[in-house]
Amino acid sequence: MEQSIDNLLKGYENSDSSLKLRILYDNGIALSKEEALKELMRSAVVKRLTGDIIEKPLFYVWRIVALSEIPYSIHLEYTQNLIERIYRKLATPYGFSLSGNEKMFLPCYNAMLVSALSRLGRCNDAEVQKAVDWIMTYQPMERGLEVIAPKLEFKKYGGCFKNTPCYIGLAKSAMALLEYRKACKTNEPDDKIKMGIDYLLKHQLFKRLKTGEPITKRILDISFPESYHLNIVELVRIMKEADCTDKEQTNEAVSYLLSQRRKDSKWKINYRYKADGYIVFDQGSKSGDWVSYIIQNSIEKRV
Repeated sequence: MEQSIDNLLKGYENSDSSLKLRILYDNGIALSKEEALKELMRSAVVKRLTGDIIEKPLFYVWRIVALSEIPYSIHLEYTQNLIERIYRKLATPYGFSLSGNEKMFLPCYNAMLVSALSRLGRCNDAEVQKAVDWIMTYQPMERGLEVIAPKLEFKKYGGCFKNTPCYIGLAKSAMALLEYRKACKTNEPDDKIKMGIDYLLKHQLFKRLKTGEPITKRILDISFPESYHLNIVELVRIMKEADCTDKEQTNEAVSYLLSQRRKDSKWKINYRYKADGYIVFDQGSKSGDWVSYIIQNSIEKRV
C-alpha cells in the first residue's frame, strides 16, 4: 500500500496535504475520519479557507465551493457552520438565492451551490433537492425555449434566459446535475444532463457557433477553484464527469490546454478571481499543483 501511495503522489510529494487527500480520494484510497482530520489540520490551504468568515452571501458561496474540492472537509466544524448559514440565509422554496428571496436568484449560483453541497455529501438535504428541482424544471439546455419561472425576475441581470440561454448558467447547471447524480446515485437527471452535454459539445466547449470565437472573455483562462467566470478547466472537468473527454468535439479544448502546459509538465494559473471569500489554492507565480492535478485528471485519457 505504501508503494502504491508513493506512485499516486509522484510529482506531488511536496504539495499541500489537501491535494494529497484529493489524489488519494480520487483513487479510491479511504482514510479514517481521524486520519483525514489530521491531514486537514496540516493543510495551509485549509487554514486559509477556515481562518475567517464574513457575513455576506458571496463569501458563503466561494468558501463552500472551495471547501467542497477537499475531501473530508465536511468533518470540519467550519464547513458545518457554513452550510448552516447557507441554508438559513440563501435557501428558498425554489433553490438558492443570494438574497434569500426571488430578488437575487441567479441560475449559475444556484448550480454552483448544488455542485458544492453534493460533493460534500449533502445531496439529500431538502434545500439541495429544491435547488435541483429548479434546474430540472426550468433550466434550458438548448436554444429557443421560453422560460416562465414564477416570482423570478432575470431582466436586470441582462437576461439569463433569452432565446439563447446563458452559457455559464447552462454549463454550471450541467455540472450540478452530474455531481448530484453521482452523490445521490440516481439516474433521474440523465436526460437533462445529456441535453446539456450535447449543447456544450456542439460549441466545442468554448466557441461561438457563428464565429468560432471564444464565447466569453474569460473562458480560456486557467483558473482554480471555480468562480463566476466559466473557464476551460471547468469545461474539461464537466466532460470528464460525463465520460465524454474522448469525444472529437473536445479536441480543440484539450489541444489548447496542452499548449499551455509548461516545461515542468504542469500548468500555471493565469487569472485570479477577486471577490469576498474567494481564495486561490495555488500561491505564487510558479506552476500550480492543484490546478495541474485537476487538468491532468480531467484529460488523462487524451495524454
